[in-house]
Amino acid sequence: MRRIPNFASIRAFEAAARLESFAAASDELHISPSAVSHQIRNLEAVLNVELFVRHPRSVELTVKGRALARRLTKALDGLEESLSPWMPNAEQLGLSVHCAPSFAAKWLSPRLGRLMSEPNPLYIHLTSSAIAPELTRHEEIDVAITYGAPIDRIGVTVEPLGTELIVPMSSPQFFNATQMQNVDTLKPGSLIDSQLSPVRWSDWFEHEGVPHRANLRGLSFDRAALVLSAAADGLGIALESTRLAETELSNGTLIILEGWKPPLKQEMHFLCYRTAMKGSRKIERFKEWIMKQIPAA
Repeated sequence: MRRIPNFASIRAFEAAARLESFAAASDELHISPSAVSHQIRNLEAVLNVELFVRHPRSVELTVKGRALARRLTKALDGLEESLSPWMPNAEQLGLSVHCAPSFAAKWLSPRLGRLMSEPNPLYIHLTSSAIAPELTRHEEIDVAITYGAPIDRIGVTVEPLGTELIVPMSSPQFFNATQMQNVDTLKPGSLIDSQLSPVRWSDWFEHEGVPHRANLRGLSFDRAALVLSAAADGLGIALESTRLAETELSNGTLIILEGWKPPLKQEMHFLCYRTAMKGSRKIERFKEWIMKQIPAA
């Protein structure tokens, strides 16, 4: 007979040690943090060794705990690899993502097919609104992708999704890009305002070193997708991220207006998640996948 402690205790300890969090381990194993703690206490009792030092808001591996964790992770990796040929229906990891509406519609949704086509796909439950969720209160949401500004909360980790190019764009029928050399060529009422964008037309005029003219203001929308749609319909000039306009730019319904200084660059979208979830397998996998989709600006 093999002298091996309860396997549930081994899994709980290995996950908590690897993720450095009882909360993240509970998410990965789909059990409560108290159950994780109970299983680890059982393992400590069987081995007669302290594996974690418990602090009021965190845990820390002891020297013996770290040594055991290295061995167990290696052993479980080998076990997983040995069993994988006989496990055609691998674990289906689900991730709840709350996303800024235009990023969801214009950029993320068209790429989800790529994620679903990968081996052992990550299943996404996607919700969207312009208001960033309180991640520390809404634990049903795993990840939030915000627009304009990151979530500034204690207990929330924020990672920018790369730098984006902000440029003026219009329909080819609305404006001949080859003629755009100075502000006098802009028509009154031609500038479409993107209300929630952190980069406004006033910033663009300041970047160009020319005065901002009030008579140039035209339509105004609270969604980048609506701004781009209006520009593609020939209703004016949008000042938006080329990341959100990639479809329109590729099919020619929008063109970038040339003849000005180099485009503005800014971080516009941010990946946010609870710090306690750092190291969670599904979040790490989503982060790795989404960063591969983002070219350098």
